Amino acid sequence: MPTARERVTSILYVEDEAEARELIGNLLSEEHRHLRIIIAADGAEGLTLFKEHRPQIVVTDIRMPVMDGLTMAGHIRDMDQEVDLIALSAYSDTSFLVRAIELGFSNYVFKPVNFSKLLTALNRIIKVRELKHRFSEQNELLRISEQRLQATFDQAAVGIGHVAMDGSFLRINDKYCAIAGCNTGSVPGTIYDFTHPEDLPGCRTHHELLLEGKQRSYSLEKRYVHNEITLWASLTVSMVQDRSGKDSFMVAIVDDITQRKILEQEIAELNRALSVRAEELEDANRDLTAFNYTVAHDLRQPLNLISGYCQAVSMTCGKMLNEDCREFLQKAFEGTVKMNKLVNALLEFAEMAHAEPKQETVDLSREAEELAAELARSEPKRQARFIIAPGLSARGDSQLLRAVLANLLGNAWKYTTERTETLIEFGSTMREGEAVFYVSDNGIGFDMAQTKEIFVPFRRLPGAQRSGGFGIGLATVERIIKRHGGRVWAEGEQGKGATFYFSLC
Repeated sequence: MPTARERVTSILYVEDEAEARELIGNLLSEEHRHLRIIIAADGAEGLTLFKEHRPQIVVTDIRMPVMDGLTMAGHIRDMDQEVDLIALSAYSDTSFLVRAIELGFSNYVFKPVNFSKLLTALNRIIKVRELKHRFSEQNELLRISEQRLQATFDQAAVGIGHVAMDGSFLRINDKYCAIAGCNTGSVPGTIYDFTHPEDLPGCRTHHELLLEGKQRSYSLEKRYVHNEITLWASLTVSMVQDRSGKDSFMVAIVDDITQRKILEQEIAELNRALSVRAEELEDANRDLTAFNYTVAHDLRQPLNLISGYCQAVSMTCGKMLNEDCREFLQKAFEGTVKMNKLVNALLEFAEMAHAEPKQETVDLSREAEELAAELARSEPKRQARFIIAPGLSARGDSQLLRAVLANLLGNAWKYTTERTETLIEFGSTMREGEAVFYVSDNGIGFDMAQTKEIFVPFRRLPGAQRSGGFGIGLATVERIIKRHGGRVWAEGEQGKGATFYFSLC
């Protein structure tokens, strides 16, 4: 059923006089081109057309054959209480006027029709209907907006509350209740209800600053206590002003952060435990370093003494000793030399734990070439071929990276002793999108099942005994590479050589 809130889309004009009907009909069509003008010759036809088209305005003559205008208007009013009725009549009979008023005619225009007055009446009705329609649309939009706001308010994943200036709640959603204490059976009356006693002073201080205008909002973490359970919450309160700029109420948003606080506490406890453990490890490292230096100092003196006496006995009494005694003396001397080398290796390995790498550009190819030349000069009779890739460089500590290459190339040199021709290569390749360096050889290789043992200090693989060493060279390499933020690993096969890879951050 049409209502007054609808825009005017059509007008029904009922007139039994043909000349007047044509004239007024044409004028209405010309004046309101955007509207549909429906014309009827009597009340019966007008009622039929109204039922079919439901126009919002009816302009009708009063006295007509078949069915007069008032009778038609009565039937129309029964169907639509909001339709606007305008009467046209050459008579001013009081009974007609009273009946027209009872039927709700909004205007009465006497014949002969003054079109200007009729147009004024129509325009006024159209304007009023347009205003009512806009008002109705705005109300509908407001209703939808409020409905959405209410749904958002009620179903929000965080607690939301509207708070009066005195701290009492004007409105609160279920989530806020669950956090602040509604599960006790009572809705909190103020933002202070169920607040942990230790957190109350801070809450009150911030509230007072809001009321004094010294801050527009505040955020804090506080605890709520209900049913002997303590919940941690993140609370944000903001002041809201009305159109005049006066503080009106506050919006409080609260989120349950209990799990986060529990995790933070666990992390803090873990960090404390790690800190204690780190201090213990640091103390142990200092003790180990001190022990290494003590051992080195205490060992060197008797070793030097033994070495000196071995040389003195050899020089002064060598001719008086038989061959076995001279051999025993030589072995004792060689033992002291080997022991001195072991002491030096231990000290160098210990120093690697504290060395802070410098950041400089290191020409790895040049370092490798120099080391290869030194190895070749140490055993000139060996058939050896070094393949050094040119132009390889990296960022790091030059002395430490030289030590890496010295250990890897020296390792390859030792494990290729039994080969008719030694082949050692230093180069670079890509592994899983990462540029890595490598040193490969055609030596005795190793079983891949023993890979984890390779970089363990003082742990030597089968066959290593024949090549000498103390089992800390590769451990030193790993320590240096890790200090540079990289990694080192090895691949090999027994009897078919080995390749050591390392990356640098």
